[in-house]
Amino acid sequence: MKQFLFLALFFLLTFNAFSQDIFGRRKKDLVEFRVYKQGGWIFAPGLTYTPGYVPKNDKRDLKQKGGLGLYAEIGRFRIFYEGGNFFNYLDYSLAFKRLKGAEDFNGNKAIFKQNFAVANFNINNIWQLGDYKFIQNSLGLNLDYKFSDSYQPNGSDVLAPKNTENLLFSLHYKIGYGIKVKDNLFIIPALEFPILNAMQWENGKSTYGIFSSRYKPVMLSVRFAFLSKRGTMACPDNGLTPADKKKQEMYQMGQ
Repeated sequence: MKQFLFLALFFLLTFNAFSQDIFGRRKKDLVEFRVYKQGGWIFAPGLTYTPGYVPKNDKRDLKQKGGLGLYAEIGRFRIFYEGGNFFNYLDYSLAFKRLKGAEDFNGNKAIFKQNFAVANFNINNIWQLGDYKFIQNSLGLNLDYKFSDSYQPNGSDVLAPKNTENLLFSLHYKIGYGIKVKDNLFIIPALEFPILNAMQWENGKSTYGIFSSRYKPVMLSVRFAFLSKRGTMACPDNGLTPADKKKQEMYQMGQ
């Protein structure tokens, strides 16, 4: 699965770069930099879902059930002028994330709820499909701090809560479909999931150990990205050198 995702991402990025060289820029700029700054604010409400599975070496009749949780994010983004053909902008944010799920063993059911404060960082590639639509591929890091949790029943001999640590650090992948709604507003529904956990206790897996099972959290969010407008008294050229002005005029986000 991991290899397939990396190959898919590599194909998308390579095709994007190749098509730029062959076909040139034929679409409208997604951002008018003489009017708007190189960044702005992002807000993203969403949901989490935590499907689970039985570890390979566990022969018991374990069953898992994923649960829906809430997700909310606020942050900033910064567009690269010289981001190359691959990554076009970066973003960083703070978020709240709740993970929920359950495990059943011979009729004995246990439920977990975990609440996290999250710090995110992403680098993003934009593959422009038209004047107002694009596909976004992102690689990022998230640092999660679990500030509260609950388990029912708690302390069961059958389903003892062998839970994740309070501090998690993961590499994640995100794919989204973006729409330019207004000159200064983009809406990007996106699906995100971990591809590698850096914590030693998880041994590099992309899943979390909870109870006797493994769980893989998936997040569906809708990002609202607002560009900040330049001040009315600001110089349109923003103090750029002639060479920088030329680069600014030629720059096209994601092309």
